[in-house]
Amino acid sequence: MPPELLCAGRCVGQARAAQAWHCHPGQGHSVWDAVRMPLRVGTPVNIQRREDSVTEGSYRLILAANRDEFYSRPSKLADFWGNNNEILSGLDMEEGKEGGTWLGISTRGKLAALTNYLQPRLDWQARGRGAYGLSNALLETPWRKLCFGKQLFLEAVERSQALPKDVLIANLLDVLNNEEAQLPDPAIEDQGGEYVQPMLSKYAAVCVRCPGYGTRTNTIILVDADGHVTFTERSMMDKDFSHWETRTYEFTLQS
Repeated sequence: MPPELLCAGRCVGQARAAQAWHCHPGQGHSVWDAVRMPLRVGTPVNIQRREDSVTEGSYRLILAANRDEFYSRPSKLADFWGNNNEILSGLDMEEGKEGGTWLGISTRGKLAALTNYLQPRLDWQARGRGAYGLSNALLETPWRKLCFGKQLFLEAVERSQALPKDVLIANLLDVLNNEEAQLPDPAIEDQGGEYVQPMLSKYAAVCVRCPGYGTRTNTIILVDADGHVTFTERSMMDKDFSHWETRTYEFTLQS
């Protein structure tokens, strides 16, 4: 259960924050999220429409997510599924766990994400406006790669209104694929203790690149002022770092 990165970011409006829990290796998935929208971070996440909180040309939601997982773990690429095709997500196809997901959004505006946690603990925190980060720890635990990734994300967000949508998505993908190791990191060492020491140098970057395990999916979700959703997924194919497929889905949130 490596210390993958999940950052759930910029919210407007009051929200309850993340519920942190412990998953054994192979039972959890990692995402790196940076979110700007009224929501509750956790599983599930409820996205609320706030017409008074956004202006024309801006985004209600900007989310950038990495899935770090064993390359050999079978999964399906993102698509619509469910009884009425209302849910858009990838699907875990691990034997005995088929049908779960690590990150998904519904056409009615609900978003869910799942990550691991380095030690058993349960915590709720109240959050309002601001930018928030969540790694494999409690909300805003200052892991260096979390702080570094959030800084890169916020720089992209600040330019978002001036950028064409495709350029913004490209910039966010660059953030997700940053491989600069952020060491030393006392916060991870204190939390993970002896467990994290052997793997620290391998997993200290936003984008993890290791034999057999690492970042294999990037996801960008944008929701504009009119509730139009653009969902872009970039996935590693055939366990090959040089072979990726990108899919984009667009729809408007239902009331």
